[in-house]
Amino acid sequence: MKKSGKSLTMLSLSLLFGAILFWGCDDDNEKSWDVSSDPALELQAAEIHSEQGRTIRIEGIATDEVGIKKINLNIDDWYLNRDIEISTNDSVVKSYELSYDFLVPEDAANKGHSIQVTVYNMGDRTASEIVEVFMDGDFTNPVLDVKNPVNGLTLAPDSELPVEINAVLGDSRQLGYFVARESSINFYDSVSFMGTGQLNFEYQNIATLPAEVGEYNFEFVLADSAGNVVTSNRVVKASFDFDKLYLADVATDEELNSDLFGVPMLISKTAPYNFEGKYYAEAPGAEVRFVPQTTSFAPHCYGLDPNDPSKLINDPENALPIVLDQKGYYLISVDLENMTYNVESYVPDDWYFEPKIENPDDDAYIETEYVGKLGLVGKGFPDYPDQDWATWASIELERDPENNYRFYKTLDMEGTVEFIFQPEHPWGWWPEPFWRFDRKVDPEKTILKGGENVAMTVAVRTTYKVTFDSHLNRAKVVPVQ
Repeated sequence: MKKSGKSLTMLSLSLLFGAILFWGCDDDNEKSWDVSSDPALELQAAEIHSEQGRTIRIEGIATDEVGIKKINLNIDDWYLNRDIEISTNDSVVKSYELSYDFLVPEDAANKGHSIQVTVYNMGDRTASEIVEVFMDGDFTNPVLDVKNPVNGLTLAPDSELPVEINAVLGDSRQLGYFVARESSINFYDSVSFMGTGQLNFEYQNIATLPAEVGEYNFEFVLADSAGNVVTSNRVVKASFDFDKLYLADVATDEELNSDLFGVPMLISKTAPYNFEGKYYAEAPGAEVRFVPQTTSFAPHCYGLDPNDPSKLINDPENALPIVLDQKGYYLISVDLENMTYNVESYVPDDWYFEPKIENPDDDAYIETEYVGKLGLVGKGFPDYPDQDWATWASIELERDPENNYRFYKTLDMEGTVEFIFQPEHPWGWWPEPFWRFDRKVDPEKTILKGGENVAMTVAVRTTYKVTFDSHLNRAKVVPVQ
């Protein structure tokens, strides 16, 4: 009996100790927090302007002297009811930076929507704020088209020079403001459109340059009502001599501006007022004129004087083109002080590119000496998805059957477009020779075994013809009509 009683006592003690342990653990999990104040919630923005299908970000700071338990974001219309768990009994956070991304539904109604943000502290006391989301966001840049002055405009400073400014402004929702300025002559003008609801405006003004040689940098800034900003810059020179001169083998301003680069073609300055250019006429009867600005035939255009074709005239309306009778290369020189010119045909005898595409069994030969056909290597060519800076997938250029220096390719471009002229290689090596460019944006000549990769943006898929002449060290990219 004593043994049995002792066992019963031991069993009772064990059950009691277990109950105490169980009660203690339950108390830890359900710890009671003595909280006498509400948490604090400060949102970074009480209003968000967005649109359907766009991601918004809700940001703010939640604080509590005891600890933040969770944050809840709720909007029934968009099926959002999200708890962000923050603290536990074992790990307490007293300050929390909220940053929550949410995709606005494609079918969200065009009205204001309220997202309730609620913070809970460890005592389940709460604080709430509302974020209003409006479907009137503006994420499209305004359009700024500076008609005048054309970039590179050069004027003879015989007296004070009036510079006509003409810009066409537009926006899909509402214009905000426009600024035109040139700090060295204290020229500043601005127009505010806030509250007018105006979508389009044509700006006209005149800035006066002093009667002295100089270079003037005009800056134009356009913002819409949502704060999207675009800028455009124009250089105007007051000089009796041009720094640069370009050969134009097109007839209209539209053709001067529709290329990605290469039109018009830069020629060399040999002395004050004197320039010399090498040019290839692709067919008999090619017509060329000369301009010191790149985007327009006005205000300066040099061509033949209709009253004396042995002389030049500076007249955008009446200057006649120099006609090149035969297909082939020409050396053209012009003297803009004496208004004279000279044209000579010639046959180049310098080195031209030849591939080395023999493919023997010697792997070392393929690695070090193999040079495939010349092509485009870069990105932005939707019909060539494998061409992403891959020499093994080089887009082969077509060589002119009558001219070893000339290469062509017609293809589509879209998005961010970058490329160089590079031979193909089956293993992805980068054999020489290759050609890059004198600068990334709007290049004016190619550089053999040097230079930079050209970089452009083609917003809409467009078909272009790429032309490269290794003798002239010139390339151009023009749209195919």
